[in-house]
Amino acid sequence: MTGAREVRADAADQQRRAAQREAERPVCKRCGRKFTDERWEETTVHRTAVRAWDKSVCGPCRADDVAREEAAAVAARLEAVAPPESQDGPEPGRGRGWFRRRT
Repeated sequence: MTGAREVRADAADQQRRAAQREAERPVCKRCGRKFTDERWEETTVHRTAVRAWDKSVCGPCRADDVAREEAAAVAARLEAVAPPESQDGPEPGRGRGWFRRRT
């Protein structure tokens, strides 16, 4: 009988620990989803803290941030290569010559 009690006590202890762990699991400040175990580990392990970036957002929100940053970098590179057209050109719809119709 002692063995059965120990098994039940161990099972209850494991359930209590699992519930406590879930209660402590961080929640993303942006979308409200709970962190995955992998993301939670990224934000708590000091060796990977550099890769974790913003520790208050979940993995998908962080991926969105990275995609946004990459898109902005690409746009900046494209703008640097081909600057926007000058705004000093002739107005559209107006004649270019000396003799144009007055409105």
